[in-house]
Amino acid sequence: IEASKIKIQNPQWDDSFKQLLETVAYKLGVDPSYLSAELDGLIYIEKGGYIERVVDDDHDNNAMGTLIIQLPSKFTGGALTIYNYVEDKNEEEEEESFKFTLGAGEEAAYSCHFACHFLDCEYEMAKLWSGSRVLLRYSLHYKHDRADEIPTAGLIQYLTSPIESSLNGLPPDDRMVLIPLEREYDGLSLVNAGIKALSRGHRQKAEALKAAGAEWELLLVNANLVHNCRSSDHYDTTSVMEVFDERGNRVTSDMKWLTRTIDFHSIEHHDEGMLLAFDDDFECVSNWGACKATSGYYDHEQTYRATFLVSYDPAFEMELKCLGGTEEVAEVCKKIVETRDHGLLDRLLSVVGSKRKSKFDVKSCQILLQLLIKSRKKIASRVELVNKIIDGLSSSVEPDELLYDAIIDAVEKLGHDGLGNNIEGILNDTKRNTGKDICFFLKMMEFALKLNKRTAGEAGLNYLEIAINNLSRKPITLRPDSTTAVSSILDMISTYNDNDLSNVVQACLNFFHRSATQQSLDTLMCRTYLLKQLLVTNKFGSLEQSLVEFAADFARGCYSCLRSKEILEGERKGVFIQATDFLVDFGTQNEWDKFGKHIIQSMNLFSVFIDAVIGVSGERLLRDVLNKCLLQYSIVDPDPRRILIPNWTVRKPNEPDILPTPSLHFQMVLELIPSVVQTKDKDERLPLHYAAASPTASYDVIMEVFKAYKQAASIRDPTTGLFPFQLAASNGNVEAAHGLLLANPNLVSSGIYIHDRKRKRSSSA
Repeated sequence: IEASKIKIQNPQWDDSFKQLLETVAYKLGVDPSYLSAELDGLIYIEKGGYIERVVDDDHDNNAMGTLIIQLPSKFTGGALTIYNYVEDKNEEEEEESFKFTLGAGEEAAYSCHFACHFLDCEYEMAKLWSGSRVLLRYSLHYKHDRADEIPTAGLIQYLTSPIESSLNGLPPDDRMVLIPLEREYDGLSLVNAGIKALSRGHRQKAEALKAAGAEWELLLVNANLVHNCRSSDHYDTTSVMEVFDERGNRVTSDMKWLTRTIDFHSIEHHDEGMLLAFDDDFECVSNWGACKATSGYYDHEQTYRATFLVSYDPAFEMELKCLGGTEEVAEVCKKIVETRDHGLLDRLLSVVGSKRKSKFDVKSCQILLQLLIKSRKKIASRVELVNKIIDGLSSSVEPDELLYDAIIDAVEKLGHDGLGNNIEGILNDTKRNTGKDICFFLKMMEFALKLNKRTAGEAGLNYLEIAINNLSRKPITLRPDSTTAVSSILDMISTYNDNDLSNVVQACLNFFHRSATQQSLDTLMCRTYLLKQLLVTNKFGSLEQSLVEFAADFARGCYSCLRSKEILEGERKGVFIQATDFLVDFGTQNEWDKFGKHIIQSMNLFSVFIDAVIGVSGERLLRDVLNKCLLQYSIVDPDPRRILIPNWTVRKPNEPDILPTPSLHFQMVLELIPSVVQTKDKDERLPLHYAAASPTASYDVIMEVFKAYKQAASIRDPTTGLFPFQLAASNGNVEAAHGLLLANPNLVSSGIYIHDRKRKRSSSA
């Protein structure tokens, strides 16, 4: 397909392509300042398709080579082979070629791959075994006023040696290479002789590195690898033991940064690898020589030790140090702030933008932003640098309030339009958001609110929506820090009183409900306090659905008798009673049953509970708890094969145990509130109605309630219209029905009475 018919709409394509073109220049060994590319067209290859060995001759006279970008494609086979140009090649001389799989298999389906070659190189593409691939083909042009001729493979090969070309072609943050010697040289021999202790072949490699990189440092590194073999996978752990210079001086302590920077992945299979050797994924110990020790049988560990040649360019030591991680990057950031060296900042940002390990921690990001906010550089230049700094924040760190404030200051000073995308990127970083507590997202929400307030516009509203959505989508992995979270929510409501925070509040309440299975009773107490305060503000409606969800969670979360008793005896007993009130008002019978079982686990807990209810809420709540949660159960298990509840048995030294009666819990409530059996609730029902209507209430409990107020047996249940004996009979409690009926046999006739309205006679025609 011709280039004129192709339109690339990805807004990030131009920036990514610019970086790729720079990489291509380094790979080909030319100056990236003079390299450009022009799209020739699109190539689509289906299963069975291939390209025979060919040399590109359809470019114009100014073309230097070809760049092929493979868009995400799913296929197997189709390896690309490029043959290096050799002038006056001897027939007996082996032809030099390079093969590229371009991610064949699963890898190619999720990312782009590229290959490039000079115009005088031949290439071929093997047959696709399955799937299809899409390729963009570009012409590479090299324009240099002082260049006598356009670079070619033959010219580059003639001018430079292969190793020298490779070293000089590496970008600043990749100017370190490792060569495996596949054996270990002991430290004593290296101290005594340096590189002279190496075998002839290894010495030749060392001398070749020295010749190719005249200004580079050469080191000998002894390293250790533990290869863990599992039934389903394998992984390696590597560490540097000792470092020597070429003369044999032990420089391990002076090169501490090197031990963190060095990477034993091979360049061929890893974008950020340093190892100049082939290292197959399933033969990952091939560069380490023979195994030194093995432990285990099926799942075992193999230990290897080997010596490596390491060569690096000291002119770019700063870039290489930053490959060690955020700590090394932080040291460079401090130096930049102290010296205000913007040239060093540009170099640092280049590393941070290209390497996954080299990222900013929170403090580094903050101090660099503050530096640029105060800088006198042009706004456009500062906006570009600020974007790079924000984008370089490590995904493994959490932004704090100081960093968020620095970002807001940058927006206020430099404008929002140029920074919006990167700020959104911070909030949408999936890796950073994974496994975080609700407090993390609350900080994010407050940042969005601050940003909206400071910019006095609509800028922050989208960010707030992003933060809310992130919390709503978050899988529950950790117990929430409920005390801090509730405090943050209430502080946010108080601080941003003029904002509509309904969505924030609802997202937080939903999160607490979703994480209920991992919540402790202490967390439930914090939720109770939050709900109570939200209702007091009268700004978020009735919160009925959230209260219904809380009632279910509270009933399910009350399983620790000891913890409940501790709370009821402490300063938060009022909160526990408030939670009970929410449960009674918004729960279901199933949840009331769960709570009732919990409260009667022991006499001590029950006694503390009813005293707390009376002290905090009064008789009304205790009556409702009795009706809905307690009358349904007996202290004695209804199954005769099981013993009495031991926690209700009174034991005294040298005296017989005092066993509880089935209705002891009811009797304790009756002692506190004698009139409770005569008091109707908001539904006009009496305790006897609840007891008789429960399928789980025992005969003893029903009759004990009846004896306390016998007149109730003759009062209809307003909900069902039935007398208590009828309620008991409808639930299969025949014994209780019979006992209630004996109290007033006349109820038999009135029990079938439906209404007192007379039947109307039809009028005659």
